[in-house]
Amino acid sequence: MKNFSMLRKINFYETDAQGFVHHSNYPRYFEEFRGEFLEELGLPYHKIRNDLNIDIVLTKLEIKYKKAVKFGEKIRIDGKIEIKNKYFFSFNYKVFVDNELRTVGYTEHCCISMKTGKIISIPKIILDKVKK
Repeated sequence: MKNFSMLRKINFYETDAQGFVHHSNYPRYFEEFRGEFLEELGLPYHKIRNDLNIDIVLTKLEIKYKKAVKFGEKIRIDGKIEIKNKYFFSFNYKVFVDNELRTVGYTEHCCISMKTGKIISIPKIILDKVKK
């Protein structure tokens, strides 16, 4: 398992009429996190698509909201990636404001060939970078 953290400030357009982050934004935050994480590993998404000719797809999403996040607050997303088996891997997310846990999330993913659209084994280059 490999860990990563990301900071982000909440924008007004991400909130609802009460000034709280709308629930539909958390999957976007998790996607931003995954993109930053992959870049940190030296595998930016465009490289995975263009050089490896694969796409990473979402197969499962779970979110548990513990306490609302408000406009202007800064969140820290802590997360880790875990290889489940030769086809699937997952991310676990914890969203904090000032070290207070606000939201917990989980996503599961697999790789598909951009040529065939079929599921493939996780490429060795990804496995090696995750396991370092």
